[in-house]
Amino acid sequence: MPTEFLSETGTLGRWRTNAPDDFDWSGERAFDAGEGEGFWPVTRLRQQYIDYLAAKVMEYEEQKSSRHYYHAAQWTPEDLKILRSRRQPVITFNQTARKIDSIVGMVQRLRQDPKAFPRNPQNAAGAEIATDVVRAVCDSNRWDFLDNYCARQAAIEGIAGIELKLIEGDHADPDVGMDFIFGDDFFYDPRSYKPDFSDARYMGISKWLDLEEAIELFPDKEEELRTLMVETGFDLTTHADREYKWIYVNEKRLRLVEHWYRHDNKWYWAFYCSMILLAQGVSPFLDERRRPMNRFIMWSANVDHDGDRYGFVRNFKGPQDEINQRRSKALFISNSRRLIADKGAVDNVETARREWSRPDGYVEKNPGRNIVPEDRSEDLAPHLQLMQDARQEIQSFANIGAGQLMTDMPRDFSGVAVNYIQRAGVAELGSFFLNYKDWKERLYKAIWNVASRTWTQERWIRVTNNQGLAQFIQLNGMGMNQWGQPMLMNAIGEISVEMTMDEGPDEANIMQDAWDVLKNQPAGTVPPAVLIELSPLQDSLKKRVQQMMQPQGPPPPDPATQAKIQTAQIGAQTAQARLQGEISKANIQARADQTAAHAELLNNIQDMQAMREKRAADREKIVMQMHADRQAHVYDMEMIREQRRTSQMQHRQRRRDIRRGGQEMRA
Repeated sequence: MPTEFLSETGTLGRWRTNAPDDFDWSGERAFDAGEGEGFWPVTRLRQQYIDYLAAKVMEYEEQKSSRHYYHAAQWTPEDLKILRSRRQPVITFNQTARKIDSIVGMVQRLRQDPKAFPRNPQNAAGAEIATDVVRAVCDSNRWDFLDNYCARQAAIEGIAGIELKLIEGDHADPDVGMDFIFGDDFFYDPRSYKPDFSDARYMGISKWLDLEEAIELFPDKEEELRTLMVETGFDLTTHADREYKWIYVNEKRLRLVEHWYRHDNKWYWAFYCSMILLAQGVSPFLDERRRPMNRFIMWSANVDHDGDRYGFVRNFKGPQDEINQRRSKALFISNSRRLIADKGAVDNVETARREWSRPDGYVEKNPGRNIVPEDRSEDLAPHLQLMQDARQEIQSFANIGAGQLMTDMPRDFSGVAVNYIQRAGVAELGSFFLNYKDWKERLYKAIWNVASRTWTQERWIRVTNNQGLAQFIQLNGMGMNQWGQPMLMNAIGEISVEMTMDEGPDEANIMQDAWDVLKNQPAGTVPPAVLIELSPLQDSLKKRVQQMMQPQGPPPPDPATQAKIQTAQIGAQTAQARLQGEISKANIQARADQTAAHAELLNNIQDMQAMREKRAADREKIVMQMHADRQAHVYDMEMIREQRRTSQMQHRQRRRDIRRGGQEMRA
């Protein structure tokens, strides 16, 4: 009997059919629950993307405008047309980019390093290992660049984030990779309102790809991808500015969508192009509760009353436009002249106006007539004053105190005072800094969860501390316990920790305060080594000075003292020779014991390796069995569809026979 499907949201209400229904968005079969893994059809995924494009028009159009303002493209084509018709100069003083860069630089200078804390006393020793693992992953993925890029993108567009990746590495298990996400590629559930996107039911990215690149990613879908002659995905795009680079090319392009969605407390992923499903599956990334989680760790700078996300540019647009327009108008007034003349003062008014505007112009007036330029300083002063007010409006936002520090001598401010002034500027950022900090905490937790679940083989990580010293740490290594039995060392899969942010004080300011206090003490009260350590010198220069300050070797002894020393050395050598014999005997016994322990360790390792290979063979057998079951299921479905088509053909044949018999009877 063919498998039946139940439609709950169809046009005709609840009805049953033998064919799958695209309107059934439950993702599971009504009478065969559990066989479908909760996957959604492409029709629903496309509709979710289209819902985002329709509901978030104002948001992504504002993101386009914000990118323009940051890159000094602040005049619209209509504005440029009007200015050119007036012969007014186009002036752009990009205060927006300077202020955003200063805000991002100030946030980056704050110390925000990952730090793990144990959830129970048994994992107290593993908290430091967890911290080192997260730092090693960040160092291997150019975290300084990614962090700065995401902070700047959120300040401009309002949305930024990181995508996690599982990359094939040198070990038997994958490495954890990270990369930033372009704002015009990202889409999400338009009903989401929280800055961390925790209430979003779906999100993803979409990109333009060459046909050959798409085939390299999905070689089993080559025939279907090559048949897309017309539909290339222009209905699934925000039409960002850089997408025009893909339009004016002769290469065939496709719009590839990576769609992640949440269903039954699990995250699923799907790749599709147009109406073609390329691949799908359950998320391989697991959270601290071992549930599939989303690989996109996103955050928003601000969320307005409509649920739209925005950056600092929204509040800078008004003052920025006024700066440009006032500056352009002021320059136009400065370069132009208004003439006041008696009637008939010149023979040709246009010639006089043109010559008067030229630096070397010649104006000839008629006798008895006056012509003088009007003083326009009163017209120019308001524009300059309002322009200065607009500039001050942008510069005073989140002011870190640079102007305040320049009003007096630097020595009038201690390091703590400078630190307080900087924190006052950070306080004005408000939700931006709080959301930024929360995003980094969530990212560090995600990195640790992924690494602790996927790193199962032995590996070494390189970690650099705050002093620039590198150290190597072994993970999942094989060692021996106190009873000589083999055991795993630093098994990160068994560590339970809580990841948080480590925010410390500005060490440079604190050291400057200590230096200011100690340098004025009387000579000899403070050791020179302490003064050198706290002095504002480079680390390399400090080390050289400290080495020069170390005491030299003792002076050579006199002959009598040297003779006594030689006699004592001879006696010590004799005693050492007797002791050396006893040590050699003990070493022989120790080596014998070590050889026996090593042989036992090798046997235990071989046993463990055999057990590991057996488990791998069992897993391979299970995978092959699952693959065979899936093939059998596909074959059964094909047989069902063939029976259905045969039944339909027989039914149509019977109807035609009945109709033909009725016609013959009437005839």
